[in-house]
Amino acid sequence: MTSAGNRPAGTLGVIHVPKSGGSALRAVLGQISGCYTGPLYFDEAHFGLTVLADAVPSPNRETITDVSDLADVVSAHRVVIGHYAAKSLLGAGCDSLALQVREPRARLLSLYTFWRSASDSDRASWGDWGSELMSRADLPLGRFLSCPEVWPAVDNVVTRQTMGYRLSRRSVFGRRSIPSSLYEDFRCRVSIVEWSSRSEDFLAKICAHLGILTWPALDRVNITEGRADEQSVDEATLKQIMRLTRADRTFLDRLSRDGLLPRRSAADLDLEFEVTAGRLGFRLSG
Repeated sequence: MTSAGNRPAGTLGVIHVPKSGGSALRAVLGQISGCYTGPLYFDEAHFGLTVLADAVPSPNRETITDVSDLADVVSAHRVVIGHYAAKSLLGAGCDSLALQVREPRARLLSLYTFWRSASDSDRASWGDWGSELMSRADLPLGRFLSCPEVWPAVDNVVTRQTMGYRLSRRSVFGRRSIPSSLYEDFRCRVSIVEWSSRSEDFLAKICAHLGILTWPALDRVNITEGRADEQSVDEATLKQIMRLTRADRTFLDRLSRDGLLPRRSAADLDLEFEVTAGRLGFRLSG
């Protein structure tokens, strides 16, 4: 890897939204000096409830950190990536943030199918998170989305992870408008935002932060290979999907309007959702 001259100061916190292409990025960053990719990779906010984080058994329990321990990681690295909330990264000392995003409805289908394909041992390794949330993916999609237990993984995750909406099932996620103060706080701290379909560009911008000109190639990692058993998604389930991604879609649209995220048309985003649904074995009938 080649230096690009004087490197910018500060640590960049990379927010890895689940099922948004972050595993491939993590694999590359793990090969670059100055980047932290684990073993600490989760904060309590990822689990929605402290009791779920506390119930994770070893060795996965040792991958969950708090802000004070994360601060030690941040102080020793130029880039830190993980399933962290923006608040955790900033509280630990990151100077700026990077965020890679995916069409929210497609992300939701991918998460469900990924959990559906998880083995019993994988689920057991996450304690109550596995038995109370992941196991619900054995249900048909509509019933899964209706389970009150699964909200930490399905209810407008991008918005919650980036802007710190309060961690409660009775939240403001369903509102079309995003509180301006929360959005502006995030907007002032984020320096890189990109679509997962443009991961190479996202990686290039991170490497520019590090001051390097060459880096390992991105490979496909942790891809959702499972199928949904040709489930038919009816109108009621589509309404659930729209409700559970409404704040995320509004958030990404606002980032695009403000010039932080490349603009994509509604038709293009609908196509990604439809293609993902077909690839994962869903028939959209609504």
